[in-house]
Amino acid sequence: MEQLLTWADHRVLGGSGDPIIFAVDDASLFSLTPQAHETLCKWRKSRLVDPDKVPLADQEVLEGLRDARVLVPATRKKHSPPQPQPGQVPLSTLVLEVAQDCNLRCTYCYAGAGTYGAAPCLLDPETARQAARYLLDNSGDQKHVSLVFFGGEPLLNMPAVEAAASEAISHADKIDKKVHFSLTTNGTLLDAEIIDFLHDNQVSVALSLDGPRHIHDRNRPDKKGDGSYAQIVSRLGLLLQDSPVPVAARVTLEPDQWDSVVEVFDHLVRLGLHEVGIAPVSPVNKALLPTPAQEEALLQGFGLLAGRFVTAARKGQVMPFANILDLLGRLHLGQTKQASCGAGLGYMAVDAKGQFFPCHRLAGEANFKAGNLATGINSDKIKLELGALNRGRDRSCSKCWARAFCAGGCHYENYLRENQLGLPRGTSCKFIRGWLDIGIQTYAELRTDGAIEAMGQRLAQRAQC
Repeated sequence: MEQLLTWADHRVLGGSGDPIIFAVDDASLFSLTPQAHETLCKWRKSRLVDPDKVPLADQEVLEGLRDARVLVPATRKKHSPPQPQPGQVPLSTLVLEVAQDCNLRCTYCYAGAGTYGAAPCLLDPETARQAARYLLDNSGDQKHVSLVFFGGEPLLNMPAVEAAASEAISHADKIDKKVHFSLTTNGTLLDAEIIDFLHDNQVSVALSLDGPRHIHDRNRPDKKGDGSYAQIVSRLGLLLQDSPVPVAARVTLEPDQWDSVVEVFDHLVRLGLHEVGIAPVSPVNKALLPTPAQEEALLQGFGLLAGRFVTAARKGQVMPFANILDLLGRLHLGQTKQASCGAGLGYMAVDAKGQFFPCHRLAGEANFKAGNLATGINSDKIKLELGALNRGRDRSCSKCWARAFCAGGCHYENYLRENQLGLPRGTSCKFIRGWLDIGIQTYAELRTDGAIEAMGQRLAQRAQC
């Protein structure tokens, strides 16, 4: 007698083609024929399946489900891989807050006009060099590391940017490693000299540009209240011209703008940006909390862009929608998460005083300060603070089908919603599940007609970044 079988956690999704089964623990996807779907629906009503009692007509389908680990031995104990811990993962990405100051006054800024709640200050060039060396010296056996220039507005402090880049290149050569640079900027201070530096050092640029003038200028005024759109666009052509690496638009939209997703994307593509990523605003105050209707509008917009992505892929084109590219990359590799992000796990931020934080978004939050460049990273402090923030989340997440891709969500977003705004857990879960649903449907459609294979290498490279 064969042992009894039971159902592993899975989700059946509809679509324009055959139904899809998503195996939650493995993040694997399988298309179902109408016959297989009918058989699955019949048998999944039973908690236990006795293989000896399965009719011959159903055996092939159930065997396939067993091979896919959707049907598993009833005696199997669920095994959770060990959670990565701060201090156990070599440093791979370091974010330098080279300027805790900004020349804009964005309406949704989580960093308090770039100052992170302190007096404006700039990172000293020698401290920037020290940070670059620290990254490389603490990267273990990794051959490639990333140094990110951030703020505030990092172009306010080009001496520190240049010092860190020069030191990183020099030190990396000595120890046979490679440093990849990126920089997030509002673009208003770009000039020919800065752009030459960015191009010469192959710095990947994320440009904070929120779409057409009427949207961007409302979100991102300068200190006088004037819009910044014209300043940025006037500099964009030179930045894009002969750029050795992609230039991406990093969009942030407030809830009442979430119905403009498609308009924003199309406008930025017309401007020539190589890639567009769209993020809903962090709820730094209750006025920025969305309504259910606004969340639905955002999902509808993302869904429309995902549908256009499929149409383009079937013509051999890759639409530069970063959100779907990132998600498809993870689906393509079956890439599950044991932690919600890399904060404190190979990813750290250094503020303008040389102090460590688990990520750039938690910079300035005193209870998340975790050492400095002189004393090193305090991994125990990271473990303590993130553990306190996430305590009990495993229980609340364990029954969610999206856990393999979400793993609890952004630490900073959770900190805002739960600790500062006093909201219950799960206030962003519906949207996250909705977006993952769109991504899975998109991947399944592309896989059905083979379009996914044509972009497989690009997706795999993206997921590994």
